[in-house]
Amino acid sequence: MSTKEPFKVLTLCSWYPNDNNPTLGNFVQKHADTISNYNSVIALAIFPSINDHGIRIEEHKRNNLKEIIVYYPKKQYGFKVFRLVHNFFAHRKAFRLGYKRVEEYMGKPDIVHLNIVYPMGIWALWLKLRHKIPYVVTENSSGFHVDSEHAYPKPILKLCTLVLRNASVLMPVSQNLKSNLEKLSGKKRFEIVCNVVDETLFTSPHDKNNNPNRLIHISTGVDSIKNLSGMIRVVHELSALYPSLHLDVISDGDITYAKDLHLSLGNKDAIDFHATKTTEEIASMIESSDALLMFSNYENFPCVIAESMMCGKPVISSNVNGIPEHVHKEFGLLVNPGDEAALAKAIRCFLVGEVVFDQEEIRNYALRHFSYASVGKRFTDIYKSIL
Repeated sequence: MSTKEPFKVLTLCSWYPNDNNPTLGNFVQKHADTISNYNSVIALAIFPSINDHGIRIEEHKRNNLKEIIVYYPKKQYGFKVFRLVHNFFAHRKAFRLGYKRVEEYMGKPDIVHLNIVYPMGIWALWLKLRHKIPYVVTENSSGFHVDSEHAYPKPILKLCTLVLRNASVLMPVSQNLKSNLEKLSGKKRFEIVCNVVDETLFTSPHDKNNNPNRLIHISTGVDSIKNLSGMIRVVHELSALYPSLHLDVISDGDITYAKDLHLSLGNKDAIDFHATKTTEEIASMIESSDALLMFSNYENFPCVIAESMMCGKPVISSNVNGIPEHVHKEFGLLVNPGDEAALAKAIRCFLVGEVVFDQEEIRNYALRHFSYASVGKRFTDIYKSIL
């Protein structure tokens, strides 16, 4: 095949927006979007459905991207071993039907781009062994932080290790995650490719706010990871000194604990909570804010940081894992995880203007590292090096 022609790329997606969870893996969908600007791409994802008695296939079209999402009936009751066997074979049947559709539309793919190893990695490995289709891996899961409480169980890690070792290239979203994958896989070829942001949707406002007071936080809200409780305590403490300070929290998770904590601390005007938002709504809210606030105990490199930087917004965050690889001193303020006093000091410095950031410089950095144009070309160059 001539490298001047677009590659036929099958993106196997372990996480992807679906009926059960409309925001799951939206960053995976964005990766597929950007690849489709340079190549012929089909995204295939498989999810359980407890309401369907048989397999259901949905197809969607997003600009240049074709999506195939397959739902299979998941057994909920009965002996565990029978459930596991039933669900595996149901998942396998769903994959085979989905892949049959892929072949109908594009024939045999030139390459498989596996996005998140577990659970779809087993099918990327099968396609390589059965059909000689090479695969690359993009990984962003905290399950590979093996010392954390959210690490994958050992049996899953063993399966993931097998998949990682047979990939042509591993593409973690951060240098920090690379170090964990190196220990598991023994692979030598790595390419750090960041999460991607639509530069035409996330834009930088022309007017600069000389009195910054509006912060924004976007996450699933899992407290053991995101430490939303600590962030709320800090914002309430500062709001007594700076009444105009306001935090918008956007979460698609169950953050009842955070809302209860907020109400117990008194100042109801300090924080507003928002449920799931569309990408367009999130872009608008980031553009209207002055800075992104993060206080995670650990992270890889969350997509929301890239989105905020694309809007020219500085980041106030804990200094963990992949975050300091891009949040340099010109682009934000970093504190030790869990240090609420340090977070309060960093926010105060930003509010009173002791530190000032250049929005244009932040956006230019984001364009070079996170834009559809730069990431899409990077992926395509990696495919060429393999094919």
